Amino acid sequence: MNEGTVIIDSEGKKLIIEHLYTVEGYFTLNFKVKSGEFAGASNFCISKESLFSVIEALSKMHEQLTGYCEISDSDSDAHINIEMDKLGHMYMIGQIGGSHEDHYMKFKYITDQTVLISLIQMLKAFL
Repeated sequence: MNEGTVIIDSEGKKLIIEHLYTVEGYFTLNFKVKSGEFAGASNFCISKESLFSVIEALSKMHEQLTGYCEISDSDSDAHINIEMDKLGHMYMIGQIGGSHEDHYMKFKYITDQTVLISLIQMLKAFL
């Protein structure tokens, strides 16, 4: 799990996102997650419009230190939900891989708002 941009790497939690390719306004990103002893990876297909919406929601969260954002795969029910409470604690809850697949992983992280800056910068770089 060492290629791509490391978004989280602490206390048994790891989130790495790698841009694989872009075709006709759709970005394919590989999300690698490690939670304790469990690890998984999944490709997310995200439209350019959805990527703009995600960046806008994350930027608003960073400004206001509160809010919610969902990153969803267009081809399955894989997703990552990011929510921030009024104290700046961030909750990342998600599923890597679609539930229709043989293997998929659900995870939950508690982190802080410092993760937002690297996530926003990385997603903007894809555009």
